[in-house]
Amino acid sequence: MDFTISNLRVVPLKESKFVKPFSILYTQDGKDKRWDCVEAHDSVSCLLYHKEFDSFLFVRQFRPSVWYYQDKNQIQAKNGLTYELCAGIMDKGLDAKSTIIEEVMEETGYSLNDVERVTSSFTALGFGANCQVLFYAQIDESMKLGLGGGIDDEKIELVFIKRSEILDFIYDESKIKAPNLQFSILWWMNNKNPK
Repeated sequence: MDFTISNLRVVPLKESKFVKPFSILYTQDGKDKRWDCVEAHDSVSCLLYHKEFDSFLFVRQFRPSVWYYQDKNQIQAKNGLTYELCAGIMDKGLDAKSTIIEEVMEETGYSLNDVERVTSSFTALGFGANCQVLFYAQIDESMKLGLGGGIDDEKIELVFIKRSEILDFIYDESKIKAPNLQFSILWWMNNKNPK
């Protein structure tokens, strides 16, 4: 998939339906303090294992914040592309399970009847502290009902990584990924990995 990005610029945040910046003032051990925070939606993610392909399915997409970090820190291989679990924010009034089933269909085209809840964790502890619920599902080609790639103007690429190559992938620092992806693989190896 070709990602053509142009006219990228950084501007001050005025309004957002996704995040709300604020400051917290408090006193700790008699000393007045201030902490800058961002309120964000809770989210869901799902590790997908394709049984027939003996592979994990991830999504790859452009993340402007990653591009900004790469540009600011003069990282030469700058493209802002990340490898991620299928995921989404909880902004539609659905419960976590219903949200992830919908997200998997939108992003990957695979239709799930059920998912296994793995755990939840908090992300962005230093400035946001929103909760993400991690799920797991096994898929096969009989479940492929759509193209995936996201909705509206989303541009999401599907990436299959063979089980035999997964440890190399999660430790490959040239492929940008979040800790929840790495954690989910280690969880899978301890709980689902066929011997």
